[in-house]
Amino acid sequence: MLLEGHIAKKLKAVPNMNCLFKCSACLSPTTDVVLVDKATFGNLSEKNPQGFPVFSYNELEVATNGFSASRKIGQGAFGSVYKGELKDGSMVAVKVLSVELDSLRGEREFIAEVAALSDIKHENLVPLRGCCIEGAKRLLVYEYMENNSLALTLLGPESNRKKFGWEARRDISLGIARGIAYLHEEVQPYVVHRDIKSSNILLDQNFIPKVADFGLSKLFRNNISHISTHVAGTLGYLAPEYAFSGHLTRKSDIYGFGVLLLEIFSGEPIVSFDLEHGEHYLVQKAWEMLKSDRLVQLVDPTLNHAFNDEEATRYLKVGLLCVQQTASMRPQMSTAVKMMTNEISLEDVKITKPGHVANILDIKVGKKPDSHTFSSSKASTSSTSYSNHSTYF
Repeated sequence: MLLEGHIAKKLKAVPNMNCLFKCSACLSPTTDVVLVDKATFGNLSEKNPQGFPVFSYNELEVATNGFSASRKIGQGAFGSVYKGELKDGSMVAVKVLSVELDSLRGEREFIAEVAALSDIKHENLVPLRGCCIEGAKRLLVYEYMENNSLALTLLGPESNRKKFGWEARRDISLGIARGIAYLHEEVQPYVVHRDIKSSNILLDQNFIPKVADFGLSKLFRNNISHISTHVAGTLGYLAPEYAFSGHLTRKSDIYGFGVLLLEIFSGEPIVSFDLEHGEHYLVQKAWEMLKSDRLVQLVDPTLNHAFNDEEATRYLKVGLLCVQQTASMRPQMSTAVKMMTNEISLEDVKITKPGHVANILDIKVGKKPDSHTFSSSKASTSSTSYSNHSTYF
């Protein structure tokens, strides 16, 4: 049975129910899957009414040299990514989604990415070039990003971090913030990414950052403040209130951005571990240094103090504002941008205690601690390492 028919059976969809682009038109805030019909997208050289290109599987197979292992540039939770060259000579990244028929895993992510990216464009969002739907095959085609991800290019080993001076880190951080602000405040329905992290930030040939991997994203319509959904994301970047309750808001993305901001300017992993002291969380370390008036000392030592102390403190404070335990205290993304550029002064802004989640397992079984901080000795092993392969998308 074709995947389209399998989905229709599982959803008990009516016979004429098809998802026509633009996809966001048929996704409600609580919808996880919709029916996708290959006929919706037409033949290889055709485009849907909104001008969204559709590729054949054969074309993408040729472009990637048969999805050769030598062309593989990334591996994510929902599939592999390959570098390809189209007939017109343009370079692309082809994401081959792993679709599980029983759970629909992969199909959901395909729909989420197309819905989020098919009709929005911004300098700091990864451009989606098109897609492929043939039987059970689901592929997404993006512009190729020459410098891969932030996790692979900037973070991790000292040799990586030395390549990025203060100005480069500042510009990357501002670009990321502007991309998220666009998703949160300038498009309708607005988009919550749900997995803001270093491996989901790509860098083009000019090191301009692009927010990527919209497979977990959700669309919010009208005046909806939050939606209730299964908890998904990456440990260390998860907002504590979302991790515990499943209530997703824009403030969930803002928390992830705050962690990322601290990571970019400190060069430190979000969780570290040593035998003597156990786990160390970056957000907690930043908070302790703020309280003791030593916040500027958190800045990556590979910068050799080639930065302005006042500016450095400002960016780190914005990071701490974004990871505050109380979600309502976190700034909107556009406000965070203005704080970073000093259009809004931080002189009288109060920063409260950060929250963090260390073990998602505690939350799933409903254990609610006294505060929104969860600890586990297992957390650090997966959170401190930087993979040789970026997840790319």
